[in-house]
Formats: sequence, structure tokens, C-alpha cells
Amino acid sequence: MMQDIEATNSGLKFEGRWDDVCEFSQKLEETMEEYLDSKKKKEEIDEYEKWRPHLKDSDEDMKEKTVEEASVDKKRIEENFEGAKQEIDKAEEDLLRSLEDIKEGMDPSKDLKEALLEIEKLVGVESIRSLRKIEETIYKKLMLKANPYYFDTEDFSVNLERKGTGVYCLRVNVTDESLREHFKEMAD
Repeated sequence: MMQDIEATNSGLKFEGRWDDVCEFSQKLEETMEEYLDSKKKKEEIDEYEKWRPHLKDSDEDMKEKTVEEASVDKKRIEENFEGAKQEIDKAEEDLLRSLEDIKEGMDPSKDLKEALLEIEKLVGVESIRSLRKIEETIYKKLMLKANPYYFDTEDFSVNLERKGTGVYCLRVNVTDESLREHFKEMAD
């Protein structure tokens, strides 16, 4: 397997069968774990481990993992979102309370502010979800038909492309010069 590794200016290129590509991608992960040690970099490696090709994965699995990796991440605002109906119901309750406040000669601003925050949350979450859905559709239907599967971080990027029947090409580009040198040692 190792004879199929080629050092490039920016990292490594490997061509082989699916099982060989899976084994090589695991070796890349092990090398990264050894040489990238900060917490942020550890998170990048964990994300790569989820994305990288595994023996059990199909082309469709890699497409789904790439789409998930490339689309908008889940945002904090989405975590406590109970659903559109619930948010509208809460906003309606707050608006009704503000009307009662006005009738009773009290300041309605607190309840109005709460109602606006609920509506803002609803619009924000639904906008993020819509954007994510649009991105996923674009990646699935257009981008990945003509481009390789890919994984990008600040420190490295990996492309996986089907070259022909049973043959794949995995390219790794690394910004960290030290890590790039360790990768190139794999090609020697």
C-alpha cells in the first residue's frame, strides 16, 4: 500500500482501492493525533475521524458526511427551540399580557420585549434551518456531482475522489509545515 503514496507540494496524494484508502486515512489520523496537540486541533481530528472513509461506508455515506460537514453548523439558538407553534404561542401570551399591562396602567415594555424575542428566535431558527436545507440540496444535487468529497479545517483539508471502478484518490493538503514534513515521511 505505501508505494502508492506520493508527496505533493502541499501534502500527500494516495490512490488505491477502498480498503487501502480507508487504511491510509486512518494512518493520517494517527499522524495528526501524534503531531497536532492543542484542544482546537484535537476537535479538528475528531471531526476528521467522523468524516474520513471507513470500510463500512459507501459513496452515499461519504456524500452525506461531506454535505453535513459543508453545511451550516447547528447554532446555539436552535438548542432551546421548542418549535414554531410553541414560540408563537409564547409570543402571543406575552403580547396579551402587555395589553393587560396597558389596561392596568402598567409599563408593557417587558412583555413586549419578551414577545419580540420569541418572534426573533422563531425567525432566526427557521432562517438557519432553511439556509442549511438549501446548502444541503446544492451540495447533494450540484456540487458533489462534479467535485470530490472533501473535509476542510484551518490546518488541513482532505479530498476523496472516485477515479474509476474501485479506485479512489485521497489528497491531503496541510498548512502546518511541520505536519506536512511528517506526512511526507509516509511517502518515503
